[in-house]
This record gives sequence, structure tokens and C-alpha cells, in this order.
Amino acid sequence: MATTSNRGGDRGAQVRLWVAEHAAALGVRVTVQLLCETAVARLGMSGIALTLRTSLDWSETRHCTDLLAGRLAELQVTVGEGPCMDAQAAGGPVLVADLDAPENQRRWPLFAPLAFEAGAGALFALPLCVGAVRVGVLALHQIRATWLEPATVTDSLAFAALTLRLLLDEQADLPSSDGEWEQGLPLHDPQLHQATGMVAAQLNVGMRDAFVRLRARAFAAHRPLIEVATDVVARRLRFESE
Repeated sequence: MATTSNRGGDRGAQVRLWVAEHAAALGVRVTVQLLCETAVARLGMSGIALTLRTSLDWSETRHCTDLLAGRLAELQVTVGEGPCMDAQAAGGPVLVADLDAPENQRRWPLFAPLAFEAGAGALFALPLCVGAVRVGVLALHQIRATWLEPATVTDSLAFAALTLRLLLDEQADLPSSDGEWEQGLPLHDPQLHQATGMVAAQLNVGMRDAFVRLRARAFAAHRPLIEVATDVVARRLRFESE
């Protein structure tokens, strides 16, 4: 049952709290899988799939909460079209309230009929992006056709942002077991600190945003973070404003 709220405030903080509470109740650490399970419960979704962009520029499923979520992700790769592919390409959400609607059947003539036949009524694709870097897509589905309430859209985007943060933290081997997601910058390596400062200057952003951009570039390129930092310091790689 959905438990989203129309109240204002920091929805990102609320989503982090939900995930932390779920982890504490189960006595486990925060993971992408646990985040997806929390999102299903809190957003009232039937299921969720997380797909990531590979080094070969196609999508692979990192996690799915149910068989239908995995089937929908697989279908889009198989037929080469669908909301997730559009979200990945455009860098913006693609919210499909009724997969059986004529306009959506025309938009995705291969995917939409097969998705509806498989049991999906609605699909909401949320890209995981940092600037121009496209990391993957968080895809939420419902077995019935339905619109998302504005509050649910807001919370869904907050879950997508937290998913991206957790993926980047996992790659950088940052702890997240306590669910707090500390905001400090763990720049113990001098070269990593220097690279972050250079990215901040190149993009005219703060150090925190620069560090996120640096990690996202490493994640998308499937390279160790320190290698990307080394290229920045050696001026073999420069970040440009999007």
C-alpha cells in the first residue's frame, strides 16, 4: 500500500529514513536490493527493475523485485524499444500510465503489446543521471493502468536519486550499513582530492557536486575511480559543462 505524502520538505531525507528503517527492521545493511524492495512497498508499485548501462552500451538488469519486472527489462533489450530506452536516451523520466493505450501501442509497436500481454498495465522509467552521464534506469511497474499522483512522482524521483548515490558509493567502497549516507567527502587520496578540485573548477560547482560527477564518470566508464582521477590530474580528461 502506498504511503507517500503530499507534505513538503526534503523527500530525499524521508526516503533515506524509509530505507534505513527497513534495513534496521531486517537487521541487514543497506543495499540496492533492499532499496528496491522498500520502494515497492512505499510507492505502492507492483515491482521494480534496475538496469545499468554496460561498457558495450546496452542495458543489463542489476536487480528486479519480481519476475514481471525482469521480463519487462528483458523485453526492451530484445525488441530494442521501450520507455526505459527512451528515458536512457533522453535523460528524463518516461511515465506511461496505460501501456494498452493506442498512442503508446503506436509509440512502441513491438514492446507495448508484449508488455501488456505479459501482465503490465503501467510503466514508469526514471533515468539515473549525473549531468550528461547516463548510468542506468529505475523502472517501476503496475499490473493495472494508473496515473502517478504528484507526491508519488516526487518520492519516486527521490528513490531514483538515492539508488544512484548507493551505486556510486558501492563502487567507491563507501560504507552505507548504518543508512546515514554521511555527506562528507572521503578524499583520503591526495590525487583524488586534486582531481575533485579540478573538476569543481572546470564545472564551476562545489566540491561535493564535483565528487559526484567524478564518481559517475568512473561508474559509467566501468573504470576504477582513481584511474579517472589520474586522467583528470594529468589533463587527459576534462569535464565540460552540459
